[in-house]
Amino acid sequence: MDRNIVKTMNKSGFHQLVELYNMQKHPEGGWFKESFRSSVHFQTTEDIKDGTESAAATVCYYLLPEDVLSTWRRLTSDEIWLHQDGGCLKIHMIDANGVYSTAVLGSTLEHREAKYEVLVPAGVWGAAEVMYGGEFTLISCVVAPGFDWKGLELGQEEELVSSFPHLAAVIKSFCRL
Repeated sequence: MDRNIVKTMNKSGFHQLVELYNMQKHPEGGWFKESFRSSVHFQTTEDIKDGTESAAATVCYYLLPEDVLSTWRRLTSDEIWLHQDGGCLKIHMIDANGVYSTAVLGSTLEHREAKYEVLVPAGVWGAAEVMYGGEFTLISCVVAPGFDWKGLELGQEEELVSSFPHLAAVIKSFCRL
């Protein structure tokens, strides 16, 4: 048997996916790899200010291991999260009015409350955790307009708790120390 195949077989599913897709660590936690960037571009109001253009859409793989919580973050674009493999992902969201909600991303056939896709609207704070004992969750994330690092904001505990004091406990559980 090929040595590379044996090496891959001895690794966990999580480590195999990181290797197979050449994933990089994401600052919000977990791992990612962009798999598509639209060739269609346009200028948003923000782009006009700095003379850039945005891709119409992007797609990436995002992999979160069971022992990592993604930190609070928000984008200036809509995100559609699509379940691909592994356990369910509980997505925590806080909108601009301080309304807290959750959604479970995963197999509806295995967990009735799970959905195969979840929308995280632009401007909504989001954080995530693997649930139901999965070793990891692999998703695809469609972002429109396309993902741009300048449109990503990582949440700061003090600022979020100050803005949403009624959600202090859930905010603190997903903030980096």
